[in-house]
Amino acid sequence: MRILIAFSVSLFSSVMLAQSPEQDEIQFQSAVDWLGSKLNYVYYDDVGEKWWSNTFYVNDNREITIKHIASDKPNTANIRSKTYTIRTFRIQDINPKSLKITEVAKTKGRLVKGKMLELRTYGFQDLIHKTINNRRGSSTSFLFLSFPEVLNDSISNYAEIVKQKFEQAILASTKVYPSNTASDSKTIFNILEGNFKSDEGHLWNAQKVKPDVLKIDQGTGNIEYFGFDQDQQQFYLLDINSDGVQTQFYVMNNQDILSLSSTEETVFTFYTLHSFSFKGTRFFRQ
Repeated sequence: MRILIAFSVSLFSSVMLAQSPEQDEIQFQSAVDWLGSKLNYVYYDDVGEKWWSNTFYVNDNREITIKHIASDKPNTANIRSKTYTIRTFRIQDINPKSLKITEVAKTKGRLVKGKMLELRTYGFQDLIHKTINNRRGSSTSFLFLSFPEVLNDSISNYAEIVKQKFEQAILASTKVYPSNTASDSKTIFNILEGNFKSDEGHLWNAQKVKPDVLKIDQGTGNIEYFGFDQDQQQFYLLDINSDGVQTQFYVMNNQDILSLSSTEETVFTFYTLHSFSFKGTRFFRQ
C-alpha cells in the first residue's frame, strides 16, 4: 500500500471543554483546522487497484464536507475517469459517544487494511447527506473514515487523535451558556426532550405533550411530567405513583451556568445541547 501525505502537527492528549463561548470558538477552530490539514490525504487500494483521495472542509455554518475521489492515478486534477462521493453534515448532529475505532483486517474498496473511525448521528437520523458525481444519493446516519496501515504508522495513534479532534469540535460547538433571557427556558425544554442514557444505564426518555410539558419515563414505572407553571413562573416535576401525586418546583439559575434548583440544592445542570445532569446523574442523548 502506498500513501501520499505531509505532516506537521502539535498534538493534544485530551479533549477539554472550554469555559466561555470565546474559548469554545478557539477550541472548535483549533480542532477543525487540524482535521482540515490531516484528513487531506491520498492512499492506494491494491486490491481494487484504485487511488483514493480524501479531503475535509468546514464552512462558516459549521457544516462538514468530506469528499472521497476514486481514480486510476494519485493526481486527480486532470483525470476525467474518476468517481467522487461527497458527504455533508452538521458537526452538532454527530454523537461524540458514537465515535469508535475498529481494526480493518482486509481491504474492501475505500476501507483499506488498517483502522476505521465510525461516526453516527444522534438517534440514527439520516442527517449525513451524500452526493455521487453530482447526483444526490441516499442520506445516512453513519460515516466511516479509513486510515491505512502506513498512515497509522506515520504518527502514533493517528486514528485516536482524529477521534479526539472530532470530539473536541463536537463538544465545543454544542456547549450551553445561559443568555439570562426568556430563551433559556426554551433551551431547557429542547435539551430535556428525547432519549438519554447515563454511563450507569439510567434512562431519561422525554416526549413533548404540550408546548411547555414533557412526559418523562425513567424506567421506574412512575408517570412523571416536567413543565413550566406560568402562574408561579417556576419549573416543576410532577410524579404520579402508588403513594399519590408529588410535585417539586424549581427555580432557574442562568447567570454563569444554566441550571434548575429546589430550595435545598441544584437538581438539573445543563452542559451541552445533548447532555445534562439530574440529581447528580449525567445523561447523554442517544
